[in-house]
Amino acid sequence: MFKSGFTVWYNVSNMERTIQFYTEQLGFVLDFQDKDNGMACVQTNTKDCFIGFSEAVEVISTKASVVFEVEDIEAAVKALSQKGIEFTSEITTIPGLVKLTTFKDPDGHNLELSQTLMGI
Repeated sequence: MFKSGFTVWYNVSNMERTIQFYTEQLGFVLDFQDKDNGMACVQTNTKDCFIGFSEAVEVISTKASVVFEVEDIEAAVKALSQKGIEFTSEITTIPGLVKLTTFKDPDGHNLELSQTLMGI
């Protein structure tokens, strides 16, 4: 019934700032932009997974987190911090399971890094 992949869609206050954050700071690729209608979409590094954006007058930040799996969370935090990402939490470890840390995009939407510690 469902195809592989998904798209998360956010309202944002400034499209150019958002595109810069997701492409230059996070390293994702701009998939499309419709300047006339204030819409854009980036492709993440995960096949068939996208983050879409609609420019809006009023933006209410999401409380749910988009979680990006990384191989080495300490290295990812260091690399992203050097690109100007400010983390909102220290790395938290759930022994034998996962390491996690959080940050926000320019409109305050929650984002998270996750490093799986156990074999799946």
